[in-house]
Amino acid sequence: LEVRSWAIRSIGGAFLLGMALALMLAASPARAQSVALDRLPHLHGLAVATSQPLSVLLAAHDGLYEATSAGGASRVSTIDHDLMSFAAHPEDRTQLYASGHPAEGGNLGLLVSSDGGATWRQLSQGAEGPVDFHALTVSAANPERLYGVYDGLQMSDDGGRSWAVAGALPGSVFDIAASGRDADMLYAATREGLFVSRDAGRSWHEAFTMPNPATAVHVTASGRLYAFIYGFGLVQAQEPALKWKLVSADYGNRAIMKLASDPATPERLLALADTSTVLLSEDGGKRWTGLEGSHKAVPAVLDKGRRIYQDSCQDCHGVDGVGERPDDIYAEDEYGYVAPPMDDSAHAWHHSDSNLVEVILAGSPRNQRMIAWRDVLAREEVEAVVAYIKSLWSFRGHACQGARHMSCQH
Repeated sequence: LEVRSWAIRSIGGAFLLGMALALMLAASPARAQSVALDRLPHLHGLAVATSQPLSVLLAAHDGLYEATSAGGASRVSTIDHDLMSFAAHPEDRTQLYASGHPAEGGNLGLLVSSDGGATWRQLSQGAEGPVDFHALTVSAANPERLYGVYDGLQMSDDGGRSWAVAGALPGSVFDIAASGRDADMLYAATREGLFVSRDAGRSWHEAFTMPNPATAVHVTASGRLYAFIYGFGLVQAQEPALKWKLVSADYGNRAIMKLASDPATPERLLALADTSTVLLSEDGGKRWTGLEGSHKAVPAVLDKGRRIYQDSCQDCHGVDGVGERPDDIYAEDEYGYVAPPMDDSAHAWHHSDSNLVEVILAGSPRNQRMIAWRDVLAREEVEAVVAYIKSLWSFRGHACQGARHMSCQH
């Protein structure tokens, strides 16, 4: 706060701050740094970097990462700022926008990258800035139109170079999304529900009749609108009519906080859960799996994994992974614990894909009945089994998989 007020009061201070940011942001491209996907710090935004093979850009508490279905994420650039908001240009995937806080404190204003996130510069400080937009969106109808949330709604009509206060917001905002058809049309996912503005944020109206919190909203370039309504599910409508239909409802006590779509594959959706887990749907949000191992979640591999499971695992772990003793999953026998469920009624989802694969190959030191399968099954076959096991999980199991299970409420 001190840095912000000082910069507002002093023209010279703003100039020096801008110069310092320019030096920090124009750093040398990407230092090699990789981390397991389930151990990334708190995530705030995502966008598809490439479609084939699929890779995803993730705005994190300590910079920008690129993640793949292999289960790892690598830092894209040297900046380690807390990127509170993140948006991709609707026509050019290499042009990115972000805002948030420098590691040493203060606000970043609006940052822009023209090389896929490798280098960044401050494009503007925003209205009454420097700002730290906590939500940001670029209009597919007019990519020069940007909206940002900072002490109300701000709007830019020149690609983010200058900003003006557009008006108040309809409630406590989680997410915003510009229309794919009309640059003046904007959606806000708020604690009070989902709202729409048809006049660039000057007035707001209820967009979905249920008053449950709306935590995420996303519009594709073709005008397909998605929103997550907590306690109800993922809903979809087509602009401009907004006739809603329920896409999926099995979310338990978990929530989607951000949504993104693949411009090259309309049915492919990505989501950030409230646990900061990255999830993928290949059917428009009907079914979800964690990004890790998602390339294995295809019919041929799942069918292969199911058959191997039935032949080699089912006698102990039960039909459809219900466990050896579904009524008492923590029962013990003379060897230790009985074979646990592989669905998400026990703790299989506490482990990453790679952990599950290694336990199957090497056996379990805790239970001698869980033998090593390395001399019986090839790694590729075990990976197929893990993909099948994950197909038995609910959204909660995927959202809480791996190291993130420690922060999940059950």
